[in-house]
Amino acid sequence: MDKIFYENLKKLNIIKKSDKLSLGVSGGADSMYLFYNFMDLKEDWDLDIIVCHLNHGIRETAKRDEEFVKKSCQAYGIKFISKTVNMDEFARKEKISSEEAGRILRYEFFRENSQGRKILTAHNANDRAETVLFNIMRGTGLKGLSGISHVNKDVYRPLINIKREEIEDYLHKNKLPYFDDETNFKEIYTRNKIRLGLIPQLKKFNPDIINSLLRLSENAEEANDFIGEILEENYYNCLGDNFLIPSEIKKLKKFIGQEVIKKYLEENFYSENILSRSNILAIYDLCLGDSGRQIDLGKNISARRSYDKIYIEEVIDQDEKTSKDLVLGRNATDFGEIFISRDEKESHEDSFIKVIDCDKIKGSLYIRKRAPGDRFKPLGMKNNKKLKDYFIDRKVDRLLRDEIGLVCDNEKIIYILGMDISEDVKIDKNTKNKLILEVRNVRY
Repeated sequence: MDKIFYENLKKLNIIKKSDKLSLGVSGGADSMYLFYNFMDLKEDWDLDIIVCHLNHGIRETAKRDEEFVKKSCQAYGIKFISKTVNMDEFARKEKISSEEAGRILRYEFFRENSQGRKILTAHNANDRAETVLFNIMRGTGLKGLSGISHVNKDVYRPLINIKREEIEDYLHKNKLPYFDDETNFKEIYTRNKIRLGLIPQLKKFNPDIINSLLRLSENAEEANDFIGEILEENYYNCLGDNFLIPSEIKKLKKFIGQEVIKKYLEENFYSENILSRSNILAIYDLCLGDSGRQIDLGKNISARRSYDKIYIEEVIDQDEKTSKDLVLGRNATDFGEIFISRDEKESHEDSFIKVIDCDKIKGSLYIRKRAPGDRFKPLGMKNNKKLKDYFIDRKVDRLLRDEIGLVCDNEKIIYILGMDISEDVKIDKNTKNKLILEVRNVRY
């Protein structure tokens, strides 16, 4: 076993005795270094190890590598699992880069076969430094400057502090076989261009550029961990059931407030790919503005502020709600089920029940959505007020106002579903005939 490997493993403290491990092994120098060292450690630490190998389907020599890893596993009595995919075809289908396609397919494959196991990959210190440069070129924050972390959920990287030259030196000195991936020496992918083209140029200015990038990465990781602790302390105070709370976000430092928004987008809209600095800043600006504003985040997703709530949601065309006459008994409407009776009965769960004076109704009853110029006299008030003002006073979400059913007679609104009845139809000491309205499954 390599002393560097063993000391680094103890330093990271990510692998324990009797762990169940799944090693991602391609057959290249890094992954075979991972494999050989864990074979030396397996018995002493009582490790349960399997090996997963993904053939990306893009090289003629890929089958050679697969057979090599398979035979290596057989020699050590290790379970070997392999799968062949078409990385380039997947990239075209999903409209992503080949590099991203390969990453997605690898981790899907690893997780399919690693239930209850720690997934180990062979990313090394050079990979981490190259990732920092890659992220800088794309534009990044502290998390991106951290590069590749040694632990990411169920994925563990025990070689992340070991340099590529140390790995290759160990393999050569001990005559341990591996196969080079020929594509690693061609500037066909961005990471290859960074490794083969950019880093040699940077070494002309700083021969120790890898260590410099690693120090930057470690410092950024420590800062990011510290910020993460502050974020966790405040994050859930800024959330409702399905919305952000602007007043709570505004209490925080601007940077932490933006991190709250970023985390919310990551957790709820990762697959929609709307996480960008411009969107984070736009949503933060929404927190500072007035109610009623709405912004487009792309991918058919919008963010809108309704009072002290910010909804981030898919833009959906609402179905038109139709009016309907109401009769005694059950009425199925676009706004919910309405049961009308002359006698009070036991109420249904999750229902709204209102009792009104039947003799104060003018003509017949029907239900509709709001219309321009609507006015309503809420219970307890002497005068009518604009329905719009009533909704504003009740802080009813602007997009929900057209969804709320209004029970009307021939002259007026007598009941706003789930809210108030009109003062004009309330029961009093002179009431002789009562009408009971029970609403179930309100649809807003």
